[in-house]
Amino acid sequence: MSTKYITMRWPELMKQIQLMEIEHNQKVFEWFRGNLPTSCIQTHTVVAGYCLSCMSLPVKNPFRFTFADLKQENLADLKKGRMILNMTIGNVINFGLKWDEMTEPMCYPSFAEVVEKDKGIMREVGKAIWNNILFDKKIIHVEFVA
Repeated sequence: MSTKYITMRWPELMKQIQLMEIEHNQKVFEWFRGNLPTSCIQTHTVVAGYCLSCMSLPVKNPFRFTFADLKQENLADLKKGRMILNMTIGNVINFGLKWDEMTEPMCYPSFAEVVEKDKGIMREVGKAIWNNILFDKKIIHVEFVA
């Protein structure tokens, strides 16, 4: 089986990274990839650590899995660069990308990871979004393409 990828990009920052499927929840990765392209405004968690958040990301096909049937990982122990789902409602999903330490001991399904060569860019984007949330308050979009 060949590895499949998703591109995550921020036009206003002129940056992009590649996400790859991981060893578990591959059906979620395939479902997400099948809903692309899509985009939303990039946000950031403010109390649990360093996690880029995508809130109300529109998808063509509703989420058809249950969290209880998916492998979940603890945010505090989660590898940096992993994508996690935290809520699905109809044709929108909310999820995050852990780019540095997180302290919240909650478990969520993970389904993708930033490729190793792009983790430096991931940290640059994470710091830029964190700074933007606190100080600049500009609208920054995130786009996902297969």
